[in-house]
Amino acid sequence: HKPEAGQYVSDSATTAKVKTALLAEKGLKSTDISVETKNGTVQLSGFVVSSAQIDQAMDVTKHVDGVKDVKNDLRLKTATE
Repeated sequence: HKPEAGQYVSDSATTAKVKTALLAEKGLKSTDISVETKNGTVQLSGFVVSSAQIDQAMDVTKHVDGVKDVKNDLRLKTATE
C-alpha cells in the first residue's frame, strides 16, 4: 500500500531536515553526529562531549517534521579518544 501524497516524506529529506536542525542548535557540535533515516526512524550516531548534548540532539530530532521515531546511538567522547 502506497502512502498518500503529502503524508509521505522521503527518508533523505528527513535526514537533511534533521541535520539542518542539529546545525542550528547552539552549543551542539553536530558535525560529529551522523544521521540516518529509514522509514521515518532516525538513527543518531557519533560522538558528543556530554550526556546533555545527547539529550539535546534527541530532543531536536524528535521535533523535526517526518520523524516517527529516534534511535540513539550517540556515544560520549572520552579524553583519551
